Amino acid sequence: MSDLSLFIRQFLRRPSEVRAIAPTGRATAREMARAVTPAMGAVAEIGAGTGTITQAILDRGLPPERLELYELNAAFCDRLRQRFPTVRVHNLPAQEMVNVGRGPFDAVISGVPTLPMPDALQAAIVGAALEMMKPGAPFVQITYGPVAPLSESVRRRFGLSHMKSPRIWNNLPPARVYIFRQSRAWCGDADCQR
Repeated sequence: MSDLSLFIRQFLRRPSEVRAIAPTGRATAREMARAVTPAMGAVAEIGAGTGTITQAILDRGLPPERLELYELNAAFCDRLRQRFPTVRVHNLPAQEMVNVGRGPFDAVISGVPTLPMPDALQAAIVGAALEMMKPGAPFVQITYGPVAPLSESVRRRFGLSHMKSPRIWNNLPPARVYIFRQSRAWCGDADCQR
């Protein structure tokens, strides 16, 4: 079964797990992986889907044993394990990385469609990622909408600034990639222990 067939089948069977309408296109995947370098010690991808972004990350030269994937859909996890046998694949939501992750991560690449999510869920996902990331590391997020994929309140809560790519028209639907970074001076705790 092709990745597209698997994706569509899972989209129809499990719409609460698969919120995009098609796998990420190759050009978008390359843009999402741009922040990854072979020297990074650990990278996490959340919402890995069928592995288009995973392949782009590995194409950047990152050794597969340094990549950790989080995916809710069990059928996608099976496909990821077949395609990338030396990559760690977790059939868990992104928020669980704080319990099983091998961080600190040099980057987190997110294919999770956060834009339509409530702020509380966005904050849970981003908060877990930031807890596992090195200070100042990039949180790379795809979006299909016209605005930033993390709400202003979530960005303010975590002290995030961002840069965005031009719109990538040859993706279905057209996409944009945002790179969020937490200010090195930011401290969310009253005790400033982060």
